[in-house]
Amino acid sequence: MSEPENETGRPTPDKRQHALQRLREQAERLQHVTQSLPDGTPASVQRLVQEMQTSQIELEMQYEEVQLAQAEAELLRKQYEDLYEFAPVGYCTLTETGVIEQLNMRACQLLGLVRNNARGRRLALFVAPECREEFSDYLTSLRQTGTRQVCHLHMVNAESVPLYIRVEGQVWDDAATVPTCRLALIDVTAQHQFQQALELSEQHFRILFDQNQDGMLLMRDNRFVDCNQAALRLLGLRSKEELIGRHASVFSPERQANGQFSLLQADVYWEEAIRRGHCRFEWMRLRATGEVFWEDILLTAVPDPENHGRLMVHAIWRDITLEKQASRRVQESEERLQMALAASDTGVWIIDYTTNQVTWDFRSQQIFGRPFSADPAPFQTLQEAIHPHDLAGVAAALERAATDNIPFDLEHRIVWPDGTVRHLAAFGRVLRGDRGQRERFVGLMRDITDRREAEEELGYKNRLLEHILQNMPLALTQLAPTDEYLSATGAGLQRLGITGDDLLGKSSRTLYPQMAPSITELLAGKQVSFLTKIPLAENEEAYYQSYGFFDEHRQEGVCFSIDVTELEQGKERLRNEQEFTKSVLNSTIDIVVALNAKLHVTAWNDKAAALLHRTEAEALGQPLAVALPGIATAPELQPHIERALAGQPSAYANWPGQHQPLIFDLNFVPLEGPDGSSGVLLIACDVTERNALQAETTQLKLRQQKEVLSAILTTQEEERRRIAEGLHNGVGQLLYATRLSLDNMPTSEPVRTSQRLLDEAIRATRSISFELTPGILEDFGLSTALRELVKRVPARHLAVDLNLTHLDEPLPRLLQIAVYRIVQELLSNVMKHAQAQEVFVQVARAEGIVHISVEDDGIGFDPDAERVEQGIGLAGIRTRVELLSGTITIRSLLGRGTTVSLELPLPASEESGSATNSKRKSGKTRS
Repeated sequence: MSEPENETGRPTPDKRQHALQRLREQAERLQHVTQSLPDGTPASVQRLVQEMQTSQIELEMQYEEVQLAQAEAELLRKQYEDLYEFAPVGYCTLTETGVIEQLNMRACQLLGLVRNNARGRRLALFVAPECREEFSDYLTSLRQTGTRQVCHLHMVNAESVPLYIRVEGQVWDDAATVPTCRLALIDVTAQHQFQQALELSEQHFRILFDQNQDGMLLMRDNRFVDCNQAALRLLGLRSKEELIGRHASVFSPERQANGQFSLLQADVYWEEAIRRGHCRFEWMRLRATGEVFWEDILLTAVPDPENHGRLMVHAIWRDITLEKQASRRVQESEERLQMALAASDTGVWIIDYTTNQVTWDFRSQQIFGRPFSADPAPFQTLQEAIHPHDLAGVAAALERAATDNIPFDLEHRIVWPDGTVRHLAAFGRVLRGDRGQRERFVGLMRDITDRREAEEELGYKNRLLEHILQNMPLALTQLAPTDEYLSATGAGLQRLGITGDDLLGKSSRTLYPQMAPSITELLAGKQVSFLTKIPLAENEEAYYQSYGFFDEHRQEGVCFSIDVTELEQGKERLRNEQEFTKSVLNSTIDIVVALNAKLHVTAWNDKAAALLHRTEAEALGQPLAVALPGIATAPELQPHIERALAGQPSAYANWPGQHQPLIFDLNFVPLEGPDGSSGVLLIACDVTERNALQAETTQLKLRQQKEVLSAILTTQEEERRRIAEGLHNGVGQLLYATRLSLDNMPTSEPVRTSQRLLDEAIRATRSISFELTPGILEDFGLSTALRELVKRVPARHLAVDLNLTHLDEPLPRLLQIAVYRIVQELLSNVMKHAQAQEVFVQVARAEGIVHISVEDDGIGFDPDAERVEQGIGLAGIRTRVELLSGTITIRSLLGRGTTVSLELPLPASEESGSATNSKRKSGKTRS
């Protein structure tokens, strides 16, 4: 623990006294090292000698302490010298008269002298003359106040290098010494020069700011803090106070020209200027008189001298109202021109005769099928695009326009780069110079391909209509408002045995009164469509389907009539055939429904109406989902419907109806509609009674088969028992007696070999006997028998993991034997064929079902490929499972092992009795 010290850092008297006392105690403890005096020495002498020895030891220890203190003081002195001499700040000590007593290396560097030359000189000699009085006052103030003070001085060192020094000083007053002044000299020349440059820059900025003819403003937080007179003139203000402190959107309309609110838009520009460092935009503002003017504004972010780390914005306003108005007028004129050109889809092209180059706009290049380029193109580019057959005509027209001073007006063809031929209408005139020389050709061009194609198409349609009227059973008639025929033409009049001239001027309603109502509607301005039957000689009739409208422009009725006599006669025959077909469909005992390509009902016989409780009128035209929702929503029937639509007949047997307890055999037959489209003919035969009889027959056969199989399995078990007893009681006893006989014979190598063979035979006989009829199954139950079965599997060949759940309650004898035999056979198959390392066997009883699962990690097999080659083992298992009405599932992958899962139902009486007598138990036994 350190000793207390005074303010000067020296040990206090108490500390020194304590140190001396500690040294004496140490000396006394060392008395045992001193040599004893001879016997008989007086006690006083002994005490004096002891005291002297103690004092000697004490002096020696004090000397060691002094040496340690001296070394520590020397170390502290060196550290002080390092800190003092190599400090980045100049230190010096002045006497009362300002003479340098001491100084460090940095102070020597500032003064430009070595230490010996600097000592004894007055520091004021290095101060610039204009600052010496200030320095003298500074030293006087230091001595009078005794507090730490700071001043800044211009100094010139011994090498005539000007310096700007920050001086920090304090008077050191020690009672033992004469008071001295200690100064710290810090070179701030660079900062001083920077500050002077900044002040000069601010002066220049202020001159430019105040005298600039553009509006100059300073903004902080998007509010004005200063402005020049030009900005006030722009706004029509008299003093800065009307603007300072207000938001940047002041003296602006509520919304700018782009529809944005001025207040929000001004904040957006402010944020962009702060983020990017600058922002330039145009702004609509109001003068104090309400006059609208436009400004070009440039915002520049600059450091804020009053808020270090933040930015303010310098804004420059320039009045561009006149430029904006002129630009708007030019833009409006250009827009009107472009709108006119765009409306007429016209392009502008100019030929410069001096350079023989063509300047053409976007639409002109588009008309020529070329990508837009702002660069002029050689005139040869246009020549190469002109159709070869029209090139001579275009060249002659251009030459006439140049020589005869007549406008160029020509339609010709051009060829696009991809080979497409287009039609072009070109207009233009040659412009001449002051001396009459041709300078350039200015022209317009328009793509008239669509018009030419429309004209050609119209001519073609007229020819086509004339051809149709002359060669097809059509008649075109024109009627006056008073119903007289104005014209009649077409081959459709031939069936009536008349020509168009026979009808001219005659009343249509008088000649054909059956058409009178439709003709009246037609002449009243309505569009009409009507069928007319006209009697002919020899009891024949002609049918005409007519379509007409009234032409308001020409004030006449127009009517197209088509001879549909054969069609109507065919319809009559079809109606007769349909009635016959309907009578045939209604006489069948099956449901017959016809569907078109969209699966809408087109036929519905009486049997369908009776069984499905939907009349023919209600079903016809309905979608299949409405008429027969059960068939439409059955996923198993969708493939059959699709195959029938594709032209392939399909059938589905024993489909259960969803709305009644009936079973049908469904036949889907492709059906071709009158228009050639595909449809479906659905025939449903009710097989409910047939299936019931078949089910009864099948159940009877199954019961008989189960009885036979049960007898066979019972006989097998009895035969196994008999064979096992024979092996155990017959062969086993004989082998054991032979073993005893060999034991009584003299020991020899043949005898020992025979004994080993007999032991193997006895073990094999016992194993075979156990496998044929495991008595443990009847004596101790299924769980114990299965565990014993697993124990007999050699662990070195196959690791078996056995899990048994809820097998404490006894199972029916036949089911218990079946479970044991199934597990026995599956384990045998795994050992013989699977090449497995481990097998998991699980037998569990739950919810009236015995679950069996045998899973191995062997080589696996393909169940489908090897189903034909499966041995009698799996066949026997399947026989037992079918006998017990169970199910078997085999999952196997090559190289991934095999899993065989079986479910055997318990008889209902056994399961209910087990549930009544005991609660279910859970747990697993692992072997």
